[in-house]
Amino acid sequence: MKLVDYQNIWKTKKVLRFIYDDFYKTINEHCINGNILEIGGGIGNFNIEGRDVIRTDIQLSKTISLVADAHKLPFSNSSFSNIILIDVLHHLDCPVNFLKEASRVLTPQGRLIMIEPGITPISWLFYNFLHEEEVDLSWKPSNKCTPKANKDPYEANQAIPTLLFNKYYLILSDLKLSLISNKWMSLFVYPLSGGFKKWSLVPSFLVNFLLRIEKKLIPLLGPLMAFRMVVVVKNTKKI
Repeated sequence: MKLVDYQNIWKTKKVLRFIYDDFYKTINEHCINGNILEIGGGIGNFNIEGRDVIRTDIQLSKTISLVADAHKLPFSNSSFSNIILIDVLHHLDCPVNFLKEASRVLTPQGRLIMIEPGITPISWLFYNFLHEEEVDLSWKPSNKCTPKANKDPYEANQAIPTLLFNKYYLILSDLKLSLISNKWMSLFVYPLSGGFKKWSLVPSFLVNFLLRIEKKLIPLLGPLMAFRMVVVVKNTKKI
């Protein structure tokens, strides 16, 4: 799919917009006062009323502020209070390189907020056998990583966020970052919605009701069947 295809589905699929509105509310709850940098802005659907958002993406589109590689951000030190990513980290060749950049451009105590695929026993079955993106659980973070030249922006490893923030999170301290929160989210509504596919098994009028049920079930069922995770990281560098 191309960005224009994602944009067309976004415009016509109310179920998807309702689900992402819930994502945005979650992100807003974790943002601190100040401006926001979105990495991987894509079709430009992220929006929080009253917040100043600079959108970047590796692909050119009318909805982003500028084209930028997450591994080497074109911003000065301490430029942003918040950096957000929605389904972006697992597409990066060198996540540690990005985290170094995030630490550099965030203000002291700034927040890095990510919503990413989460690998649990149930979601692994779906992602591994029914999803086009790879799930490589052998991945390890590297401080000596070089991004591929001319990489397909849709190439991905969905296991990266789960491994990085559940198994290798201690690497954050070397980057002057600290893990504040790492929680499961999305049990069944998103997969049943079809995501950015044209089909959906969930009627739009039930989405908000089902999301409320999901949130009550997350503490019990999240480790078994969550499909996503929301990660909040704080910049620990001093002023």
